[in-house]
Amino acid sequence: MIKKTPAELSVMKSLAFLAVVFQSALLYVMNDRPPHAEEAIMISILFQVVKFSAPVFVFLVGFHIAQQNEAIHYARYMAHKWRELIIPYITWSSIYFVFSHPHAFEAMKQLLLGEAAPHLWYVVMIIQFHLLIVAIVPFFRWLNEKKYWKLFIIVSAITYMGFITFISPVVQSKSYVHYVDRTFLSYFFYFGLGGMAAYTLPAWRKFVIRAIPLNTFLFLSLFIFVGYELFTSQSIFSIDLTTITYLRPSMVLYVTSEIFLLYGLSITIVQTKSLLYTALRFVSRYTYGAYIGHVFFLSMFVSIIPTTMYSLLQAVMLFAMTTIASIGMCYMIHATPFSVLFIGQARERRTISIPVFSKPKKGIPS
Repeated sequence: MIKKTPAELSVMKSLAFLAVVFQSALLYVMNDRPPHAEEAIMISILFQVVKFSAPVFVFLVGFHIAQQNEAIHYARYMAHKWRELIIPYITWSSIYFVFSHPHAFEAMKQLLLGEAAPHLWYVVMIIQFHLLIVAIVPFFRWLNEKKYWKLFIIVSAITYMGFITFISPVVQSKSYVHYVDRTFLSYFFYFGLGGMAAYTLPAWRKFVIRAIPLNTFLFLSLFIFVGYELFTSQSIFSIDLTTITYLRPSMVLYVTSEIFLLYGLSITIVQTKSLLYTALRFVSRYTYGAYIGHVFFLSMFVSIIPTTMYSLLQAVMLFAMTTIASIGMCYMIHATPFSVLFIGQARERRTISIPVFSKPKKGIPS
């Protein structure tokens, strides 16, 4: 049994998904349609702003796993995750294989390492946390019983920063060492942070809101520093957005600060009960299927985006069209027998209510 998910987590999940799609659109425009230098700088700044998606998703998985409050039947749990995560992953990987035509051995390698498309590494990484759930949940419960959460986060932060500092120089190498970026060890701090948030939710919410003034200043300072690292690593005429990797000490601090801000923003959006909140709640129902399938739609729309317009406008149009198509596809497929195959969710039975109009009786005003 899992506790009811706080509303702000649905908002965060949707924001993380939208950030992924925007990143993909910006990367495509930057790499395949080289913009002018001034446009490249603007695109780089926006890319840096939305570079929080994967750590936020890991944070959310840590939160959800920490909500397990009953004994876990491991085989049943993994069977559920097979349907929810792995089957759609295999389906969409197979679709991406149609375009890349890999040999059988290469296809298997790409499937195991999440290389069928640029964004699928995340699935390979996140499933490792689920595989370890029988060890994680008892450990989280022990931390909560002993009131060790603060100590755990401090020790985890120091250990994680040391680990990232050690592996950072080799992460972008072409050797097999490069694949350390898709192991759970490379993101365990965000996972632990999510676990702590789940167990200490009232105190966590209070801390996040109270820390907004100081954290905003910290975030802006880190934003400037990370941007400085990006623009001084190469010429502004040859900016490479792939250098903004999560596995750098400065990015760990930056993304952690951004997670706190996003959580506070999500609480604010929930409290408004606005149309934006309603839309984000709807999007959150389909984020996984839309996430793994969005590159397919992005590649479809690329050819119809005029190259004569500003590069940033191209990216925004590509983002909007891809988002609508990805979520729309998931919504439609959710009502078909192929729902599990493509989005990892059981078929949704929908009924359309037809209003009945009766003829008004005489003497009674209509």
